[in-house]
Amino acid sequence: MKDFIISTTPTLEGYKIVKYIDILFEENTFGVSWSTSVSSFNDMFKGFTGERFDAISDRIEQVKKDVKQRFIRKAIRHGANALIGVDIETTTRENGGITISMSGTAVLIEKI
Repeated sequence: MKDFIISTTPTLEGYKIVKYIDILFEENTFGVSWSTSVSSFNDMFKGFTGERFDAISDRIEQVKKDVKQRFIRKAIRHGANALIGVDIETTTRENGGITISMSGTAVLIEKI
């Protein structure tokens, strides 16, 4: 995974795309409970002032990292050494859950 390249752009400067392998997807949905959203006494008042909820933001960041790692491993299993056109979305669900999803094109690239 060290030499794996992931980009939101459709091309990679200095590389040529040898093979377009497939469009891939990865996601994770998780719930947000009261204990997740309020990690400290100060967090209880942040919702009223428009400040960042540290516990929720930290949890979303960790899930994004996990999804990204699974996404890269899936691309490698498909024979790719890069992902291009990657899109990352965070969606809230009616039941209070949050979904982190990633999509992109798995490709095989060579340095020019």
